[in-house]
Amino acid sequence: MAGVGAMSVDWVTNPQDDDMLMLTSRSESYCDRLTDLQLNSTVLYGTNSTSLVSTGQGEYSCYTADEYQSGALHHVILGLGPEGPLKASTQYFYQVGDPQLALSELYSFTTPPEAGANSLPYRLGLIGDLGQTENSMDTLDHAAALEPVSVLNVGDLSYADGYQPRWDSYGRLVQSSAARIPWQVIEGNHEEEVVEGKLGFLAYEKRFHTPSTFSESNTNLYYSYEVAGLHVIMLGCYADYSRKSQQYAWLEKDLAKVDRSRTPWLIVGMHAPWYNSNVAHQGEMEDMRNTMESLLFEYGVDAVFAGHVHAYERSLRVYRGQLNELGPMYINIGDGGNREGLSSEYIKPSPRWSSFREPSYGMGVLNVMNTTHAVWQWHRNQDGIMVIGDEIDIIRTGQNQIPVAGMMPSFKAYFLGAFRRIYKFLQRLLQPPAPLKFA
Repeated sequence: MAGVGAMSVDWVTNPQDDDMLMLTSRSESYCDRLTDLQLNSTVLYGTNSTSLVSTGQGEYSCYTADEYQSGALHHVILGLGPEGPLKASTQYFYQVGDPQLALSELYSFTTPPEAGANSLPYRLGLIGDLGQTENSMDTLDHAAALEPVSVLNVGDLSYADGYQPRWDSYGRLVQSSAARIPWQVIEGNHEEEVVEGKLGFLAYEKRFHTPSTFSESNTNLYYSYEVAGLHVIMLGCYADYSRKSQQYAWLEKDLAKVDRSRTPWLIVGMHAPWYNSNVAHQGEMEDMRNTMESLLFEYGVDAVFAGHVHAYERSLRVYRGQLNELGPMYINIGDGGNREGLSSEYIKPSPRWSSFREPSYGMGVLNVMNTTHAVWQWHRNQDGIMVIGDEIDIIRTGQNQIPVAGMMPSFKAYFLGAFRRIYKFLQRLLQPPAPLKFA
């Protein structure tokens, strides 16, 4: 997603893909070679799979990291040119490449619904610390089967750790999902790397385009976007977050402009958790929490999703370490499939604010039903696709909530949730067992 009525399409071509594009010398840039050949970054697209009548033009860039030379990183935004904005909730078919040389196979995506409470319900997939392992593939299989409208990845994407070819293999791993549904990402600590003696996020910043410009952020290390009835803020744990920082000033401004009658749900994604009862990474983000937590509380943030800790945990509503019905719910989903293994040791006894915790691989979906009721579901990888490992109804009772008559909407949501759980239990009970699989 790249703003209202716009979608960002990104892909990579490598010199080894075609003899014609092979570099003639080690000092030559792949982008120099493409420029010499006068090739273009083009997307052909349309609502009919047999007639791609619209054309989007973009640009490409390359980067070097020590001995590594990237392929051409192509970037095209659809919906901002003379062809006008894309239609909401519409399936588009597309091919990428250069029509004069070669085009990709045919893909399709469905544009998000218009921002606004009338576009609910909406299903958002949540993944963290994905990596590139068999567990990662299981997570992606679950995500595909659960059919979210879009995916939010809270960081530690490829686990490249400075080894650049892992970014290329990561792109191939997530292509089947990212080519058909929008992914939004934020940087994690494993995106940080040292290139030619300089610490930064070179590969992340070159390879991922976020709607930062449209949210008045000057970096893709933190930004926000709106979809259906949600305003989503992505915070950067590894960018300056002090009270005098650009990120803090941007966050204040972004929160102040949220219209809760238009986007009643306000959620935050970041990499490292503020609330974590696992022994791993204990207390790492206390400075950030002490700096920014009051802002999130003041503006009535509903839920905060993080990763970093390789396990699952869900809190009750909490503020400044104490249970508070007006505070956000904190959900840690750093269990996507990383290569470092699970974080299995927890602090005992469990803090009062910690409601559910388990060291298992998985991912989750946030089903936003209406302006006051959402359902969070966490799925373990080792379970069947339809098995829910943890589930909670989230009722909006915080500040800036749309006024309602008394507490009836909450009671209604409660009973609807209870009925839905009983119905799903009966479905699972009557479902025939899955066939056994043998190696």
